[in-house]
Amino acid sequence: MHFIDFETTAVAIPFHKGKRPYEGIAFQFSHHKMFEDGTIEHTGEYICREKGKFPSFEFVRKLKEQLDKDDGTIFRYAVHENTYLNIIYKQLMESNEPDKGILCEWIKTITQSGKDSIEKWAGERNMVDMLELVKSYYYHIDMKGSNSIKAVLPAVLNNSRFLKDKYSKPIYGNNIKSHNYKDWSWIRLNEDGSVKDPYKLLDGVNNGGLALAAYGKIQFTELNAQARDDIINELLRYCELDTMAMVMIMECFLYRRGLCESGVMPGIPFITSA
Repeated sequence: MHFIDFETTAVAIPFHKGKRPYEGIAFQFSHHKMFEDGTIEHTGEYICREKGKFPSFEFVRKLKEQLDKDDGTIFRYAVHENTYLNIIYKQLMESNEPDKGILCEWIKTITQSGKDSIEKWAGERNMVDMLELVKSYYYHIDMKGSNSIKAVLPAVLNNSRFLKDKYSKPIYGNNIKSHNYKDWSWIRLNEDGSVKDPYKLLDGVNNGGLALAAYGKIQFTELNAQARDDIINELLRYCELDTMAMVMIMECFLYRRGLCESGVMPGIPFITSA
């Protein structure tokens, strides 16, 4: 199983020559993988570090490298990732990129066409929307009526004995491969015994709005090398948490179905877009 999350922006004054106001740009992704035996790893990531560079084409090349190694199920949370891959598809079609045909055909394999698209498709490996799984099968009062991943993650952590036991230990960035964390435990408790929201454990960037602002800052603001690196590291840690949140929600679902014991999930039936 693959879990992906994008950080994107669409600003009134385009960052790049020849682009339209509010035209979408994808500048970062994170990718976690869960293997059939239950092993979890933060497999890869991408962020555009270069000031003034249009990132979306390199972004999709790197994403293809990450997801093209097998045909495992790909999960997104909500429509955002599908929407932006459709945007990049259109940008590629209008471009002179030498590999645009290959990239466009690949995008079509993992997406479905947008409602306003003249060309219609639904890829054989079309991403599965975890938000739809949550809306169909999971509700807890701790979510306070919201299906946002920022509401679902604290709810599952507070109410899953399996997740509490597993992630109270500093295994993330140790037993579980991570690019941006070391010996990290996701379970920290408030004074009342409830689990702290993992997003509130992050310094600096801890939501999508701050991520947009941070990317704008490294594009437009004169910063020394250390300040740029600090912002980039905050962005990387935030985006990695988004895909790890998807993993933990999936683990909660699998445990509730009796497919998960002691962190090992033998013979997981992969969920398909069908």
